[in-house]
Amino acid sequence: MANRASTVGLVSGFVCVLLFSVAARGLPLTQIKIAIRNDARIPESVLAQAAQEAFRIFRQAGVDTVWIVCHSSNAGTSTQPDCLSPGDLTHLSLRIVPWSSQIGDSTFGVAFLSEEGVGVYSDVFYPLVEKLHSDCAASLSRVLGHVMAHEIGHLLLGLRSHSALGIMQPQWRGEALRRIGMGTLLFTAEQARSMRESLLAKRENSMATAARPATQLAEASSEHSESTNPF
Repeated sequence: MANRASTVGLVSGFVCVLLFSVAARGLPLTQIKIAIRNDARIPESVLAQAAQEAFRIFRQAGVDTVWIVCHSSNAGTSTQPDCLSPGDLTHLSLRIVPWSSQIGDSTFGVAFLSEEGVGVYSDVFYPLVEKLHSDCAASLSRVLGHVMAHEIGHLLLGLRSHSALGIMQPQWRGEALRRIGMGTLLFTAEQARSMRESLLAKRENSMATAARPATQLAEASSEHSESTNPF
């Protein structure tokens, strides 16, 4: 599974939100939204179960996820705000495509990252997910949910995020496939901590910016203008 570039919904309408989150506790500091685009036209029941599986995997790591299935309008695009271009680490995009990777049959998805290890887009190759499903004892939705979690994991962990253990292994064979069937192929403790720390830092920075006095923002804007447009 390469470090390059993943999408889910139900209900009538153009977009449905699968809010598998702990809403009663308010907005968690480590919550992220993932907009899913079902280009492979997977049955909605399979996609919903896969999203729930991915939610469970991230919850085990202490990260609350909201999976949003984006349906296109007659114009071919979704107008729902959460389905527009993602902006940062807390709003990601996952696209499930109906073609296979040219990299190899063992590449089930790709997360698109910059040289700095930053990215918000990912793809999952559905034909290869089906092939993996045929090679192991796990249900199709469970296999898909693990692949979705793996690719979103790349976006949250950055470059060189493959590991010798857990869900971020570069190849799934033998024991890894058995654990997928059991639902126990998860993020390691170190990976879970890294994701939570990154998301907490992002949210704290956003809160600090929002709390900054308007006068300071105006002064900063003025200073920036003078430095970038000297007379």
